[in-house]
Amino acid sequence: MADEDPFTSLDLPRIIDTSETDFVEEFYNPLLSRSVEYKRGVGYFTTNWLQSAARGIAQLAANGGTAKWIMSPMLEPEDWEAIKQGEKAKRDKALRAELESDIKDLQYDLEYQTRNAIAWMVADGLLEIRFAIPNTDLHGDFHDKFGVFTDGSGNKVAFHGSKNDSAHAFENYEAYSIDCDWLSDRDTQGVTLQEERFDTIWDGQKPNLDIITLPEGIEQDIADLRDQDHRPYDDPDGESNDIELRPYQREAVENWMGNGMRGLFEMATGTGKTFTALGAMDRVLAESQNQMLVVIAVPYTHLAKQWQGELEVFGYENPKFLYGSANPNWKNDLSRITSDLTLGMGDDKVVITTHQTASTDYFREQIRNTNCTSFLIADEVHGVGSDHQRGALVDEYDYRIGLSATPERHYDEEGSEFILDYFGGVVFQFTLGEAIPEYLTQYDYHPIIVEMTEEELSEYSKLSKRLASAAASEDTDEELVERLAMKRANLVKSADNKYASLKSVLRQIDQPDHLLVYTNPQQIDNVQDILNGLGIFQHKFTYREGDEEREQLLTSFDRGDVDALVAMRCLDEGVDVPSTRQAILMSNTGNPMQFIQRRGRVLRQFPGKEKAVIYDFIVVPTLNPSQDIVDSERNILKKELRRFEEFAANARNEHGARNKIEEVRMNYGLAGSDDEEE
Repeated sequence: MADEDPFTSLDLPRIIDTSETDFVEEFYNPLLSRSVEYKRGVGYFTTNWLQSAARGIAQLAANGGTAKWIMSPMLEPEDWEAIKQGEKAKRDKALRAELESDIKDLQYDLEYQTRNAIAWMVADGLLEIRFAIPNTDLHGDFHDKFGVFTDGSGNKVAFHGSKNDSAHAFENYEAYSIDCDWLSDRDTQGVTLQEERFDTIWDGQKPNLDIITLPEGIEQDIADLRDQDHRPYDDPDGESNDIELRPYQREAVENWMGNGMRGLFEMATGTGKTFTALGAMDRVLAESQNQMLVVIAVPYTHLAKQWQGELEVFGYENPKFLYGSANPNWKNDLSRITSDLTLGMGDDKVVITTHQTASTDYFREQIRNTNCTSFLIADEVHGVGSDHQRGALVDEYDYRIGLSATPERHYDEEGSEFILDYFGGVVFQFTLGEAIPEYLTQYDYHPIIVEMTEEELSEYSKLSKRLASAAASEDTDEELVERLAMKRANLVKSADNKYASLKSVLRQIDQPDHLLVYTNPQQIDNVQDILNGLGIFQHKFTYREGDEEREQLLTSFDRGDVDALVAMRCLDEGVDVPSTRQAILMSNTGNPMQFIQRRGRVLRQFPGKEKAVIYDFIVVPTLNPSQDIVDSERNILKKELRRFEEFAANARNEHGARNKIEEVRMNYGLAGSDDEEE
């Protein structure tokens, strides 16, 4: 774009000011999106500046552009003295102490695209930062504000003025004077003088001004903020113009291609199933000679936005949302899309819909009636195996990808078989054990044994006897069996001693650090009261909060403004909480699909996160059971301990975790995992 759309296409005034001009949208972004070089002198190295003036830096990066920034560090008086002494060790120590906190601010305050572009450009050597510190006859800060843009045709724009690009400056009356070197000799002279002045400062040739490069280690700290999976521009070494998939993701795509471009990706939560599927889609679209309709079906509407963001990384912008809450006219849009493709009009189309909408008669008929090549990507594929939603899986989809950490449906063998048959089987598996620690965070696992109270145990025993009797009856009342089983399960979920155990765990944690407490509707109010009573700043995070409020809560949680989130159902709905360092699972399930996903969502990697700690509440009737209780509960506990086995197997403290559960095994006559395998 930088070569095709030069600065000369812009109508730049001689002077701009904040009273009439949006500096970001009307000045920085249009110029940076056309630039291949950006030289900038500014006041301070702060997130306020980067949040505003650097917003267009992602567009500069996409052009393969380079940048040089000169700025002033925000230093305490004693740090200034250390720097003025001139000893590199003292100077770097003072700078490092200040910049480390600034970089932490970058990590939490910058929007994703800006942070990722800056970090990648630093890592690739495309962005250099130097600090200007006045000395000798000058006693203040470097407080100049000027810059020079260069486009792909060699045109240059220089600017100079009062505006320092801080958040506060956007509220002030500020102005820039602008020179464009193609307009007149005077403008050319102005640009030349500003660039020569920048280069003189950059090279350390300006009297009374010291220039200091980034201290050792700080440059790497900035580079470490990049998303390793999402390079926002082509590799500057020119090795590949393609987005780089991880080795195991490339293997998944190859296996899928070799299976007739159909198959299930069974990949641990957090290992990039979405990215892998889009890598396969991108390859097919690039190689296909035919127009194609790609349908991405998600279980929940908020996941549509996540897919939209990933599509943009691959260069597919503005996918059409085809479901009621996002697009009341989705039927008309779908009809128009399929008609255009049938007539050979337009380009490939990528649409995002929900499992529910994709299974409607109208949606299915539109897919059946188009004669173009069609491609289905089903996220959380286990969801489309239900009797109602499997209608979305029509035969007309030529290419098919199903994604899930657990594609099999719990207690639904027929639905599981349908999914396997439709997608052509599992073509790639990538387990949690394979993903830790390179791609997912390692974790400690602490099972917390919770006994029932005497009253609960008595009620539990009565329900167990009634349930056994009802199930053994010749005229089994399935509704009664289900009702009794649910009532007993709710008794376990709401066990009163969980609250005492929660207080104990919270005191053990002492200082919560990005804590997630997973609860159910019966617990959430009591849990919030307990956290409030211990002085822990918390907020609930449930399905009742809208998408926008959730985003705000996650941002506050990531930054540490909120100590804890008290969550309900969100981990089953595809919401990722990657900054979580401590998770307390007060409410859990025997369904592998659910508990595996809940764990995976807190194991995603996050800057500064070395490990996660999971506290898992496991309810047992009693640790001193009578033989009657042993006989009636052995099989139930065996199912409950499946979760324990899954969680313990990949934990850092596996043996310590197993020792904690050994008393339950012995008292209930349950074999260990090794014995069960034999």
